[in-house]
Amino acid sequence: MTVSRFLRPAFFTAIVALMAGCAHAVKLPLVGALDNTPPPSRDAALQDLKDATPCCHAWADLPYHDALPDEPRAFMLDKFSPVAEIDGERTHFLTFVLPKYKKPYRVVFQAQPSARHLGNSFLFAPTVTLLNADYQPLSSTDLSLCVYINWRPSMSGGFGAVEIDNPSAQYLVVTTSKKQLKATTYWAQSPTSFSNINVPSASAFASIKPNAPVSSGSFNLPHAPEGALYLGKMTPAYASAVDNGLCGKPGKGAGLLPELRHALQNR
Repeated sequence: MTVSRFLRPAFFTAIVALMAGCAHAVKLPLVGALDNTPPPSRDAALQDLKDATPCCHAWADLPYHDALPDEPRAFMLDKFSPVAEIDGERTHFLTFVLPKYKKPYRVVFQAQPSARHLGNSFLFAPTVTLLNADYQPLSSTDLSLCVYINWRPSMSGGFGAVEIDNPSAQYLVVTTSKKQLKATTYWAQSPTSFSNINVPSASAFASIKPNAPVSSGSFNLPHAPEGALYLGKMTPAYASAVDNGLCGKPGKGAGLLPELRHALQNR
């Protein structure tokens, strides 16, 4: 009995020490932490492009090493990306070798806003050029982007696609153009998109928000020569995003009920 009385304080001391050790070992996320990093600047991106020294001045000068991804993959165009000046257009670029042609297929492009809050954001809007085996352009498309908002942030963005239906197409080059840089992309964002997370208010994690834009309202996002871009061969999930994207501000109408009433009356 005497021994256990002396061991009891030591036992409780050991338990406290173990609990303290666990508290240090398990790092909980910072609750309510704010990211103070300033958003990327469109003006700075334009100036960086202007100041850059082009590596290439013809389509044949570009490096063609990477195969077109079998499914969309992320790429980042920034001030460290190579610059070309072709046909009077100065631009960052991505180049891809297309697979051997068997039948028509689509290549999907997904641009994401440069900042969490859309009022400070911009997009990279691609110009897509297809080349033949002699590096001669077959077509060049200033791709229009249509916004699609999904509950999964990775499947939200500005979407567009090009169809590869020419057997002579051997290479795909992604650039931007003066026309694209002057244009904008319509972006509709619900005030509750990605922010209605079912977390109890008493939880320590209640203030954690997902990494996706949560601004409300609609915007016309300007285009820039830099930005995040996903691209690759079309998949069913991306096809749904492309085919159901919102390409402009919808017009005001009377709603669906008058159309249903008219249809029923004419049965």
